[in-house]
Amino acid sequence: MAGKVHFAPEEWIDFVNGQLSSDRMQTMQGHLDAGCGPCGKVVELWQSVRQTAQREARYEAPESAVRHVRNAFVMAQPIDGKRPFEIPRLVFDSLWQAAAVGLRSRHSTPRRLIYRAGEVTIEMQIEPEPHCERLNIAGQVSKTSQQGEGLAEVQVAITGPKGKLAEACTNRFGEFQLGFVPETGARISFGIVGESELTVPLDGRGVAIFHRN
Repeated sequence: MAGKVHFAPEEWIDFVNGQLSSDRMQTMQGHLDAGCGPCGKVVELWQSVRQTAQREARYEAPESAVRHVRNAFVMAQPIDGKRPFEIPRLVFDSLWQAAAVGLRSRHSTPRRLIYRAGEVTIEMQIEPEPHCERLNIAGQVSKTSQQGEGLAEVQVAITGPKGKLAEACTNRFGEFQLGFVPETGARISFGIVGESELTVPLDGRGVAIFHRN
């Protein structure tokens, strides 16, 4: 009986992808229409796989996230031979959000970033200083195990290829603020007691959205 004959899984893959002759497609469709449960489940599985593959093929990672990963590979050696460092994971970047129609240009909008490394969370906001090329970074360093309480006395430094551009220390709430003139190869580091130094690349393109023509 035709209704009791099952087709091979690889044939159903070709069926889902439309890679069979029209006669074979009609035969297999008739088999499904006859109510074959096992073959119907195989078809549902491969249809789901195909839809997932199509979505993945269309996905493009945010440009800022791609830059972050690329810069992580560039930073292969500890800064100035100091203690080992770790590049925290970027979990949020306001550049990932499409600008709403009618809102002010992102060139004048502060950029918000959130990084995590284990239990440590680093939140930063980067915005231009009026009428000059300097940028201001304000943020907070906190720890999950302390219910988000800020980490005090963390040394924060922005370093360029030729040396330090700015440095500060977090207050008792874990907050910090510093200003600098952006340049390619800059990075901001957080010296947390008892842990590896956390270092985030501040690539020239990442902060160039604030540059003025």
